[in-house]
Amino acid sequence: MTTSILEEWHEQRKNFNPSNPASINHMHEFKEKVKLHEQTEGNLRILVDIYCMLRMYSEAYKIFTSVMDLGNKKDQKKFGSIKYYIDNPNCVKPLYPCKIREDKTIKTVIPKFKYLPDPVQSKIFETEEVVTCDCCEQEVDVYYTGGIYAIEEAEYLCPTCIHSGAAAKKYDGSFQQDLINDETVVNANFTEEIMCRTPGYVSWQGNNWMAHCSDYCAFIGYVGWSELVELDITEQFENYTGFSTEELSESLMNNGHHQGYLFQCLQCGRYVLYSDFS
Repeated sequence: MTTSILEEWHEQRKNFNPSNPASINHMHEFKEKVKLHEQTEGNLRILVDIYCMLRMYSEAYKIFTSVMDLGNKKDQKKFGSIKYYIDNPNCVKPLYPCKIREDKTIKTVIPKFKYLPDPVQSKIFETEEVVTCDCCEQEVDVYYTGGIYAIEEAEYLCPTCIHSGAAAKKYDGSFQQDLINDETVVNANFTEEIMCRTPGYVSWQGNNWMAHCSDYCAFIGYVGWSELVELDITEQFENYTGFSTEELSESLMNNGHHQGYLFQCLQCGRYVLYSDFS
């Protein structure tokens, strides 16, 4: 193993982000570079680790079984981990190279969602890549990866297929796990729209959509206590978290273990806060 490859590997591993398309592509490029070098045991073990990071366990398995030492406890543990994903392929999706947009101008039409005033800003829709919608099979540069509560999985869904109800119909599913405080919502059309034509937010324990007055709320975004302070609403929201404001000020953190989800009533304008834990 050359020193330069080892040093570059440490840097790649340190900076790798499985949620970033560019980072995934950089790891694939480094993989191809390692494959061109002499196939020493050290380089092969680096390839195993790269394939594992890219969740390509079949490739990792082929290489690791040629270099592993089952008398070594670390190798035993790694073999068991790789073998688990080989035996349970549906547990994880490989991180294949991503098609990244160079032109950041959004071309996909985003219909107006009643309960999502700004679905891109609130991070319901993503815009990092050009993908193919699993429902209409069209290439789009705005897409939803939050999934649908259905038997069959959908990796990418476009805004139009969700808004029209085509996605929910095709997969015979819904986008919300549950509805909260919806006893006063008597209009069945509202419920159909929130369940079948409004993409859900991503949460730790399953997305539960808030209702207030006689309709469902608009989703404003993911928040921690600092975001509530910035909005100057720390004393102006209806609290459905089960925690006091003092407790929330100490534990609520955006992208943290105690995640907040901010809604706003479409009728009275009051903010509504919900949260869950990892």
